[in-house]
Amino acid sequence: MDKIDEITIKRDIFNRSYSKTYQIYLSRKAFFQLLGYLGSCVVISLVAQSRRFE
Repeated sequence: MDKIDEITIKRDIFNRSYSKTYQIYLSRKAFFQLLGYLGSCVVISLVAQSRRFE
């Protein structure tokens, strides 16, 4: 079984397990968690960079 078939099967299981509304909720939640993670990485990098030049 190749990688595309595995992804298709997992996506099908996910679609059957959750309603469309709940899928949207999970997707938005994951998106904003990713934004929070990336934002914290940027802040930590900026703080570390500013302390380096002091």
